[in-house]
Amino acid sequence: MLHVQAAVVRYGQSAPALRSLDLRAGPGEVTAVVGGNGAGKSTLMKAVAGILAFDSGCLVEGEIRFDGRPIHQLSPAARVRRGIALVPEGRRVFADLTVEENLRAGAATARGHLQSRLDDAYEMFDVLARRRRQRAILLSGGEQQMLAIARGMMSGPRLLLLDEPSLGLAPKVVEQIGQVISMIRDRGTAVLVVEQNAAMALSVADTGYVLAQGQVVLSGTAAELRATDEVQQLYLGGSGSADELARFTDRAPLGRWAA
Repeated sequence: MLHVQAAVVRYGQSAPALRSLDLRAGPGEVTAVVGGNGAGKSTLMKAVAGILAFDSGCLVEGEIRFDGRPIHQLSPAARVRRGIALVPEGRRVFADLTVEENLRAGAATARGHLQSRLDDAYEMFDVLARRRRQRAILLSGGEQQMLAIARGMMSGPRLLLLDEPSLGLAPKVVEQIGQVISMIRDRGTAVLVVEQNAAMALSVADTGYVLAQGQVVLSGTAAELRATDEVQQLYLGGSGSADELARFTDRAPLGRWAA
C-alpha cells in the first residue's frame, strides 16, 4: 500500500531530517514507528501527507508510493482524495466549532452520504455522540484526541496517519487510544502511527520500525521488536540514547530485521 523508498528530507540547508529512509505499511495493518525526540517521526508523517513545504521542508531524494503509484509530487488535497488522512500531533481541533462541525469539516473532500459518515463516527466514539453540540474547547484532552481521530476518519481514508496520538494524555486514556487504533484496523483501514510511547504503539501494531537520527535502525514484526532486550531497555521502560540503539543493529539477531 504505502512504500517510502530511500527518502531524504531537508529543512532548508540543515542536515537531513530523514536519511535514505525505507518503510512499508501494508493494507489492513497497523504499522508503528517509534523513536525519541528528533528521530524524524513527524517529518516522516509530513512527507507522506504532503505538508513538508508548510515548514520549509523538502523531499530531496527518493520517492513515496501509494498503491504502487508515486504521490510525492501531489498536493495534500490530492493525497486525501487518494485515501490518505493525517491526524496531526497536538490534536488541532477547531476549538470554537462544535463536535459535529469539526466532523463535517473532516468530510469536506469526501464523496458519499455525509450522514452515514457521521453515524459511523458516533458509533465508534459514543462520547462524541453525547457531546455533538458542545464546542471542542470544552472537551477534555482525551476527548479532543478522539475528535481529531474521528475527524480524520470522516474522509473515508484507506490509510490513517496518527502523529503522536498519546501525547500528553493520562495512562487510562492512552489505553483507550490503543483500543481505538485496533478498532480502526478491524474495520479495514490501515494505520501508520508514530509514537514516543513505544509500549502502546507496539502493543497494537502488526509491524514496527525504530528510528534514530532520521534512519531506520530496527524493523520487524511488533512481537519481534517487543521481545528484544534492547528495545525493552530503551523504549519499554528503560533508558538509553539513539546512539546506543544504533549500536545494537550490529548485533545478532537484530541484524536480520534492520532495514
